[in-house]
Amino acid sequence: MTDLWKKRQRAHFLEMLKYLRYVLNDHFVIALMFLVGGLGYGYSNFLKGFKTTSWWAGPVTILCLVVILQIGNLATLLKKADPVFLLPREHDMHAYLKQARVHSAIFSACVEIVGIAVLFPFMAIAFHLSGWQILGFGITVVILKFGQLSMALNQLYQNQVFLWWQRLVMDWILPILWMIMGIYLNVWIAIGLSIVQSLIEVLRENSQWQQRSLSWNLAVNVEEQRMLRIYRFFNLFTDVPNVHGTVHRRKYLDRLLTMVDRHSKNPYVYLFSRALMRSTIYSGLYFRLTILGMVLLIFVPNMYLSLFLQILFIYLISFQLLPLLVNYNENVFTHLYPIKNAIKNAGFNWLVSRLLVGTVILFALVVGIANTSIVQAGLSFVLGVIEVWLLVKLYFPSRIKKMNS
Repeated sequence: MTDLWKKRQRAHFLEMLKYLRYVLNDHFVIALMFLVGGLGYGYSNFLKGFKTTSWWAGPVTILCLVVILQIGNLATLLKKADPVFLLPREHDMHAYLKQARVHSAIFSACVEIVGIAVLFPFMAIAFHLSGWQILGFGITVVILKFGQLSMALNQLYQNQVFLWWQRLVMDWILPILWMIMGIYLNVWIAIGLSIVQSLIEVLRENSQWQQRSLSWNLAVNVEEQRMLRIYRFFNLFTDVPNVHGTVHRRKYLDRLLTMVDRHSKNPYVYLFSRALMRSTIYSGLYFRLTILGMVLLIFVPNMYLSLFLQILFIYLISFQLLPLLVNYNENVFTHLYPIKNAIKNAGFNWLVSRLLVGTVILFALVVGIANTSIVQAGLSFVLGVIEVWLLVKLYFPSRIKKMNS
């Protein structure tokens, strides 16, 4: 089982590296550098003017620590065929799952250390804590995370997903109580209580696996859902074969489709609009990227960085919508229409340009409200419209030509 885990861990690592090449491309890395630099500069200025008497410092710190605790899940790397081929060695699967827990704990600890490092100066100023005391909060979070992973492993032997109130108590309420005691009383109390909570979960898991059989279907389903969330993130940057969109009827959008059909005589405008509204692939990409861009623009006060992020997200949205052009290529009936490709391309440009302009308007509103500046909102809108025009007139034709060739 140790060899099986190492083999799957290596395969998983190589798969993640393959997709990260597309995520960490030149455009995204440059945007990330600007974003981190801008946020770091703003964080530094905030700390310089921060008053240690602020009442909200404690609740915000506690909330941030508990949110950091939730990052990361149990990664078992189980496959659909495992219940068939590994069932005879079910007793040995516990050693495999223990290695999965250690792997997940190490990954989560790396993320938590980065989070604590970001909070370090704020906690030092707000509560006059020493480096060792802040390190104690980091240890508390790591210990609690190991307990959470043990609880996730325990549910695989209980053949049921823990109820929402159980997860609420164990993942949120109790950690919040321990952090309150650590902030306002002593950090060693938080460490001690976190050890007790995690030790209880570890002991429960050790007793459960000896008395119960592994719930294979639940374990495989939980892992598939975890991987699906990762694939959906990668799908924002490139096509992922493991992500299959679903189609929803969405009857409430029929009126909108009727309006689109009424205002355009191009049949492909209707077809592309229908695919966009009813397919989770295109609509999900569009709305997720738009909302993510709006959230980032709220927290970026620097005008130049804000405009750069807007340009980047408009480009990303347009790039992700390009596969919509070939959505109906495998439908034989579309090839029977006496319609030229130029009309099809025009219908695609008509729809995408309006979607991008809608995103530009939302970005401009967010920038204007967040910075209370009409000038900055106007500049954002003008720059966005220019970018959309350049994409439709210059970028799309070359990309469409390659896709049709």
